[in-house]
Amino acid sequence: MQNFLDRQWAEVLTDLEDSVSAVGLDLWIRKIKPLNIENDKLYFLVPNEMTRDTILRAYSRQIIEGIYKHFKLESFDFVLEEDKERYIKEHDLLKGADSESLPQAVTNEEEPQNPFNPRYTFSNFVVGTTNKIIYAAARAAAEHPGTRFNPLFIYGGTGLGKTHLLHAIGNHIWDLNGGKLKLVYVSSETFANDLIETLRFGREKGTLEFRKKYRKADVLLVDDIQFISNKKAVQEEFFHTFNDLYQAGKQIIIASDRPPKEINDLEERLCSRFGSGLVQDIQKPDLETRAMIINKKIELEGYTFDSKVVSILAERLEKYNIREIEGVLNKLDLFAKLHGRFVVDEEVVNEVLSKSHELEVSVGRVISQDKILDAVCRKFNIKLDELLGKKRTKEFVEPRQISIYLMWKKLNIPLTAISKIFNRDHTTAIHARDKVIETMKEDESFKKMIEELEDMIAY
Repeated sequence: MQNFLDRQWAEVLTDLEDSVSAVGLDLWIRKIKPLNIENDKLYFLVPNEMTRDTILRAYSRQIIEGIYKHFKLESFDFVLEEDKERYIKEHDLLKGADSESLPQAVTNEEEPQNPFNPRYTFSNFVVGTTNKIIYAAARAAAEHPGTRFNPLFIYGGTGLGKTHLLHAIGNHIWDLNGGKLKLVYVSSETFANDLIETLRFGREKGTLEFRKKYRKADVLLVDDIQFISNKKAVQEEFFHTFNDLYQAGKQIIIASDRPPKEINDLEERLCSRFGSGLVQDIQKPDLETRAMIINKKIELEGYTFDSKVVSILAERLEKYNIREIEGVLNKLDLFAKLHGRFVVDEEVVNEVLSKSHELEVSVGRVISQDKILDAVCRKFNIKLDELLGKKRTKEFVEPRQISIYLMWKKLNIPLTAISKIFNRDHTTAIHARDKVIETMKEDESFKKMIEELEDMIAY
């Protein structure tokens, strides 16, 4: 039971990455864990009342949409950490745990397990004019690992299918080789964290374990490589890992939100290595591809949509990535079922849009404090506590001032409230806002950067 809950919740978290900021996910949502399903309701374990109340206030709609999609449930509730033992005893959650939550397939530690998401395959990847080149390259790399397009570097915006392709490649290689090849799939953040853990064991033992994991791989798939920017030690280790695998003829596949040359503070030698194979982007789907994506999603999920709605949505979702399109379809299906409708028709679409005023609002594209802070942290490669902290060096002061300006402009809240977020007085917030406005007038490149940030928080 618990394995099922964890697997499905992991799927929900993946979907939430497009509707909730990274700050919101890390500060609040990732702190809860699925505990039980009872009376068609999903119960989460939550550490404290503040986390519970914040999630109910700010993220309940997104979570409901996620658990409906992956659990087919329409509501959830919480069990406080302090009540965990009592709840488990009252509901006999330990009863049958050995047989139910530990299936035979996972009790044998010697038996390798497919680490890739079974939902992400080549067969359910919708191919259109904006992604057909990278799709063909991905299939070639999967069918002939180490010999075709090595390394393969995939880049593009959030939710366009990069992660889907990584998992599809992994699943294809796994199926062809019956798990005989060693496949390693990680995010660059996990790679960095593993390196940090290496030092805790002591360099000799830790390095041995680290290299055994990564340098003995037959296929290495790394997601979000852009996050190693400005991390010298991580780049150094990744460079040597890359070289060892490449020289041994092993397949390397990398995904990023931008091409190698646009990754800030990326060492030239790594940039050169990344570009030595095939570097190919994925673009937002065009009208025809959006219609195919919508039809494919309806088919996979078993939704019932009027055919006219497909063409309407394909037109209306021009600026949306694939995950956002899926979010709209999930919301429409959920709305229809909650209101006793058997078909999502034009009337259902109009009702949802009229209640949301704009389609953007209906899929969680509302600009929030968390979204602004997250965008600024990513743009300047700094941590949230550094952004909100007391350091007064330029590398922190400027992004802090920009955050204040964006909150004032985008959230329409008074500077007195914004100043409390940063633990500053009102006059500091006024100065920050005015400073950004003045700099935008004088510096065209600075103005362009602000506009880029506005685009980041808008989508």
